[in-house]
Amino acid sequence: MPEHASRRLLFESLGISVIDFRCHACVERLGTEEPNPTHSIVLVRRGVFGRSHEGRSLVADPNHVLFFNAAEGYRYSHPVAGGDDCTILAVESARALELVARHAPRDPRPESPFRLSHGLSSRRAAELHWELLQLADRRAPRLALEDVLAELADEAVGGAYRSAGEPIRRRGRSAAAGRRHRELAEAAKLILNERPEAPPTLSDLAGRLGCSPFHLSRTFHGTVGLSLRRYVRRLRARLAAERLAAGARDLTGLALQLGYFDHSHFTRSFRNEWGIPPSRFRAGQ
Repeated sequence: MPEHASRRLLFESLGISVIDFRCHACVERLGTEEPNPTHSIVLVRRGVFGRSHEGRSLVADPNHVLFFNAAEGYRYSHPVAGGDDCTILAVESARALELVARHAPRDPRPESPFRLSHGLSSRRAAELHWELLQLADRRAPRLALEDVLAELADEAVGGAYRSAGEPIRRRGRSAAAGRRHRELAEAAKLILNERPEAPPTLSDLAGRLGCSPFHLSRTFHGTVGLSLRRYVRRLRARLAAERLAAGARDLTGLALQLGYFDHSHFTRSFRNEWGIPPSRFRAGQ
């Protein structure tokens, strides 16, 4: 494990180890390939990092759930300072095969059960993620922890497979065009994560990426499965949840830090994403 990272086991049951992973890296270019020690489902709580695997690159942020197969090599980068915090579900092979088979019966292979490398994290998965962390912190009864862990693992996989079906599939699009679209979407995500509280205009973002605003908007939505505006709204709401879980008390100050117009705008947007106002989310921590 890198010197700038820490791992802490939170809970272990059902063939799954729940690990709190925190990385405090500065800006770093793509590193050497590292084999993943276990089959893993990773939920990002804070920050952003880059992952490269089999020629495909991903900008990972709190909107994502990532999948790793044991012994497969991955390369990582840290395109912005600040590191990242993640919850890792290290999954035994039999459990990983069971989880994937439920949602894609033809997909799982014993040596590499996760065909999908990532997907969008559903709101339900995010809710279950925070519930699991709260229960683990409170040393809740084992039944409660196991129940929410089972739901989270299933929803993380199922939500990713559902989101994989959302992007627009265009007949006749070449593999090269698909690759260019993915690269454009990943570059846009990286810029959005630089300052999610003050994202650039569509015109400015397109200018930085060397394309037309219409092409960027269409390509991002078709590739990622969310519009640019929805992606930023979801990212802000999840960053707000992370700050509240970390102990933030001043809702107005937090709203302004994250780029909301005022307290009411923050409350409305947060409720739209999480189903409850930030004050109630905070009270549950």
